[in-house]
Amino acid sequence: MKKALNRVGKKMNLVFALLIVLLIAAVVLLNAVALILANRYPLSLDLTANAAYEIGSDTKTILAGLSDDVTIDVLSDENAFSQDAYLMQAKRILDQYPRYSERVKLRYIDYAADPSYAASHPDLTLADSDVIVSANGRVKQVALTSLFNYAYTATGSITIESSRAEEAVTGAIQYVLSGESVQIGVLSGNGEQSVENFTSLLVNNNYTLKSAVPATDDLSVYDALLLIAPQTDLSEDDIRALEAYLYNGGSYGKTLFYTASVTQTELPNIETFLAEWGVAFGDGVVFETKSDRTYQYQPFYPVADYVSETYKKMLIDASAPMLMPLSKPMQTLFTSRDGQYTETLLSFAETAGVRPPDAGESFTAADATTWGPMPAMVLASRKVVENGMVSKQSNIVVSASTAMLDEICMQNSSLSNSTYVLNLMNSLTDRGEMLAIAPKSLAGKTLGITSRQVTTLGVVLGGILPLLILLTGIGVWLYRRYK
Repeated sequence: MKKALNRVGKKMNLVFALLIVLLIAAVVLLNAVALILANRYPLSLDLTANAAYEIGSDTKTILAGLSDDVTIDVLSDENAFSQDAYLMQAKRILDQYPRYSERVKLRYIDYAADPSYAASHPDLTLADSDVIVSANGRVKQVALTSLFNYAYTATGSITIESSRAEEAVTGAIQYVLSGESVQIGVLSGNGEQSVENFTSLLVNNNYTLKSAVPATDDLSVYDALLLIAPQTDLSEDDIRALEAYLYNGGSYGKTLFYTASVTQTELPNIETFLAEWGVAFGDGVVFETKSDRTYQYQPFYPVADYVSETYKKMLIDASAPMLMPLSKPMQTLFTSRDGQYTETLLSFAETAGVRPPDAGESFTAADATTWGPMPAMVLASRKVVENGMVSKQSNIVVSASTAMLDEICMQNSSLSNSTYVLNLMNSLTDRGEMLAIAPKSLAGKTLGITSRQVTTLGVVLGGILPLLILLTGIGVWLYRRYK
């Protein structure tokens, strides 16, 4: 009897031992499979409000359509490239590229310990933590500083405001695969304003920017020109150079992007030039009387309406407002005339007025004499029509606001400024197929919403919700009282 029990006990021990071995093997196998899947597929969830740690749908579309191999080299030890929260965010973005495409190879390289790597890139000045993207023999270097947007604090120090990691790397991939780069001339010499957030957005989306002087440089090499709020007038030679540029020997196909500023004084040559294209500016600054059409109740920060359906449809979220702060009043002089056309892209509402430059402190909205609707952005074109079709054209984009390109507008994910302007530039430079990647904010989350949304939230949270809670409580009390 005891021997039989011993035999049964031994068998049970063997079974339990086998089960333990199988369980351990299953756990090891499960962990191995999970590790492989985690390295190959994106299994984590990004719960940040703007998906700061996740590549966007546009980048996923590009990666899904890759037909050539792409190599992304990060000039850093992998552990060193995640020493702080900002680098960790950039690393999380970079790590997703090979997960969404087998064509992408991501490597972390200690180039200081591997002299052969620097020797293989003799044309580049390598620096620690730079990102090198290569494909088909083409190379694009992305500096570490280009992975972020920066801003000055109240104390004058510099802080990281938002991430450009996806924007810069995806733009680099587009560059090395397309083999093309749109050339943009940034006109200078007349006190033009600096709009670093806008120019950085263009650079990271595969545009090449160079400074240019109208009267002395060869403008024909540029696909588009930027003339950002000049504070002094252009000379007659400058104007003739711009006219020749837009005519392009009869081939047209050029674009000038002009923005006005309330800080400008009289500019007779520029004003005459724009008038010939059908656009004129008045004096003063545009304000909005309806608080729900302003940004955080600031009347001189009005929201503009989308008029052109063409560019409105390019937006992923057409409900996101377009902010046009500190705008000069603008009007179109004609809709069409002798092959010239004007199209209003953005417009201020009829509730928008103009504060004259000589208005005193006692000025109120009731004192305004000029009211909307009025254009906020206009596309002025000269077109050549053959057989009922436009065969060629040149354009001037005229914006009533330069401040629309400032940090508060370009980096706010609640606004459409960066996406709208980038889509516009892509379209006018025949890069309509290029996808626009906007920066992702890494700053403390703020409610970057319009005044209408502020009012709605206030009513819901301060009135409707407490009332519903009160009525529910009364209902429960009455039910229990008279049950």
